[in-house]
Amino acid sequence: MNDISRQYGIADDPTQAFESLRQEISLLHTAIQGLTAAREKIPDYSPTLGAISRQLAAVTEGIARIEQAPAVKLTPSMMVQQLAKAAADARADDKRQMDDARADLHKVIGRMDGLVVRARSTDLQRKRELRMMLGAFLFGILLWSFLPGVVARSLPGSWHVPQWMAARTLGTEHATRDNRVADNDHIPEKN
Repeated sequence: MNDISRQYGIADDPTQAFESLRQEISLLHTAIQGLTAAREKIPDYSPTLGAISRQLAAVTEGIARIEQAPAVKLTPSMMVQQLAKAAADARADDKRQMDDARADLHKVIGRMDGLVVRARSTDLQRKRELRMMLGAFLFGILLWSFLPGVVARSLPGSWHVPQWMAARTLGTEHATRDNRVADNDHIPEKN
């Protein structure tokens, strides 16, 4: 037994063996206390691990949604076809909007042309009316200048209208009346 005792470092003396055992148990006890103390000093990672777990679940859900998206299922040639179709639809919509805008612009231009034509015709009509009024005024002056003379000469001579008009024009109307009365006195009466 001595060979085995020496090989494993066991003392031959039981007192020494117990002392050695006591030291090892004491060392083991200190180590366990240290582990317990170290375990109590370890922070609680439960909330952090819970947050990481929730984020991981959200990422997993997002990846699942991305995998279900139609764009992921498209091949490059199908994607090119989809893009070409979308571009053609956009161009067609733009063309329709441009055609509508062009039609509206033509309507507005037509209305403006109508207003310009109407304004021009109104202006021409006003000028024509002004010319007509001026012509009528001049014609009235001309007519008034010789018409009274024609009418006066067409009346019977015994009325003495031309003499009366001349006297009135010269401002000698009273003298002419007196002269007419005097002239009538000299006229011999017919028997």
